[in-house]
Amino acid sequence: MATKSFVRDATGLVKEYGPMDFLLFASAAVFALVFTTTQFPWFYGNTLGADLPLSLLVAAIPFIFLMVAYLAIGVAMPRSGSDYVWVSRVFHPAAGFTWSLFYMFSVFYVAYVGGVFAFSYAFSTALTVMGLISSNASLTNLGSFLGGSLGSFYLAVIFTLIFGLFAVFGSKLVKGLLYVCWAIAIIGIGLMWYILSTSTPATFAAKWDSLLGSLGSGVSYNALYATNSSSFPGVATGTAAIIGALPLASLFLLGGNYVNAAAGELKNVKRSIPIALFLSLVFGILYWSVTSALTLNAVGSNWITVVGHGWDSNPNGYGLPFPPSQPLMLAVIAYPNTALVEAMLFTYLAGSVATMFTYFWLSTKYFFAWSFDRVLPSRFATVSERFHTPYVATIAMVVVGILLSALYALLGWSTAFTLGTVMWDVAFIVPGAAIAVFPFIRKDLFSNAPGWISKKLGGLPVVSIIGFLTAVLFAWLGYIAYTDPIITTPTTLSFEVAAGIIVLGLIIYFASASYHKRRGLDVSLAFKQIPPD
Repeated sequence: MATKSFVRDATGLVKEYGPMDFLLFASAAVFALVFTTTQFPWFYGNTLGADLPLSLLVAAIPFIFLMVAYLAIGVAMPRSGSDYVWVSRVFHPAAGFTWSLFYMFSVFYVAYVGGVFAFSYAFSTALTVMGLISSNASLTNLGSFLGGSLGSFYLAVIFTLIFGLFAVFGSKLVKGLLYVCWAIAIIGIGLMWYILSTSTPATFAAKWDSLLGSLGSGVSYNALYATNSSSFPGVATGTAAIIGALPLASLFLLGGNYVNAAAGELKNVKRSIPIALFLSLVFGILYWSVTSALTLNAVGSNWITVVGHGWDSNPNGYGLPFPPSQPLMLAVIAYPNTALVEAMLFTYLAGSVATMFTYFWLSTKYFFAWSFDRVLPSRFATVSERFHTPYVATIAMVVVGILLSALYALLGWSTAFTLGTVMWDVAFIVPGAAIAVFPFIRKDLFSNAPGWISKKLGGLPVVSIIGFLTAVLFAWLGYIAYTDPIITTPTTLSFEVAAGIIVLGLIIYFASASYHKRRGLDVSLAFKQIPPD
């Protein structure tokens, strides 16, 4: 008896999410309180003070084309792992699987694993600050432990196990987590903006010295600035500074398009996907621009740039025993109002949980899609009849999450830094190119594509123009990042990891194809058609 091309005739997934759900997922992927933990000293220190809001507006140009491209992908092929489905149906299935493995790994490692470790830093800082305020050495010591590699790893394991349970037990838990965390996050954002708006560099300096003076004279506001200004090369200005900052600015905007991975579980795709993609981009630009401006006005733009550069260059010897993080600066400004400090730290942490869950949950969709196409063992496509969730794929991501957390604890942020600024940007060349050639390679699908996707402009398909510009612009961002020694010099290992993933993807695909061929099934037949709902 002939074996089916796909694992079964229907995915078993249910369309349980609407426009608001996807907007919250997409927005959580672009901005969160926890993402501010060290973003500003990191950005301004590495770019020598480049204008972040202006950099975001310039970086938004390629992202607008990216969102249009992913709108086309999501509407034309609304399936789990929709960009994987697209690339594998336009190009060769080996290319689709290998690219999506590389892309999913980059996003998961940078955004999920890196996000959990950022959360650990924020948690560590919160405990350290509370210990300083209350003179409680136990809290300070616990904060120091969680700020280290081992403590952060333990926290990553706990979150990964909890997120796995939420993902397995279905949409009600997922939506509950999403909406509760966003309600807390909105309060937290309001608190953060309020606290920052009450400060000036002069008042911040006085409070900084009052709260941190017990750590020694070398950590005072002015002393910290003086220590790090001796090696500071000077503030960067002009167009060159903006262009050079674009790869780093793009990290602030990445992620919204990742919601397409769950397009197969989305109601009213034509309405929901554009809302999620474009509003998350707009909200992200506004959030980061406002937060950045308020932070600079509160603590001093020169101070955060110089101290940030010192921390970026020498994190163990720039003057403080911990990073110059956003929770620390917020606590300093709110001091001595203990209740305000506690409320701010709670909302900062609790409001960020949805972001980490989003990156975990969306990544499981690729495991399911690969299995449904029989590239991976069909067991990974098993769906719970009660909860309508791909629980085996979710368990697999729990294991992957723990292993990658151990890798992150070993290698540190530098490897993730390059994966985020170079690999993640460069990854979008492939779906952009697939969209560009789609009308010419898959004429059957193009002629039946819905709405504007099948339209032409001046004889050229509109989607081809969008895809070409997407590929070129993200290649340009990747080139800027690759040629910047700040980004690439200390992180050669990242490129070796990336090359290893590509080789692994090719090996897995062709081994799977050979295995099925010996059993009378040509797996490439599945890639000639769109998977069923």
